[in-house]
Amino acid sequence: MMMMSARGSFERREIVSATQLVRQFSSFMTELKNATLRKIAIIRNNEMEAVVLPISEYERLLTLSKSNSQKSIKDYFGSISSEDSEQMENAVAECRKVDLNEW
Repeated sequence: MMMMSARGSFERREIVSATQLVRQFSSFMTELKNATLRKIAIIRNNEMEAVVLPISEYERLLTLSKSNSQKSIKDYFGSISSEDSEQMENAVAECRKVDLNEW
């Protein structure tokens, strides 16, 4: 079953509470690594707060964004909705704001 939100579509098992993620962190990380989950939407106070992606997907999106900043992600993924495309572009832009010296 797919669930639609203002931030895209997620399977029921891809939506988890922040508490559930903390309690089962290792299990979720394994599922992302093994590609049994494509992404995880984190819910806190009944609001979607964040999405966790496998590093390979994040790097792929970042490379696409860097290689041709004039094109939108939708240009690369024609089958996704404009809303999903915009959300992915916003996520990449937010990731670029991270100061690597903080890590």
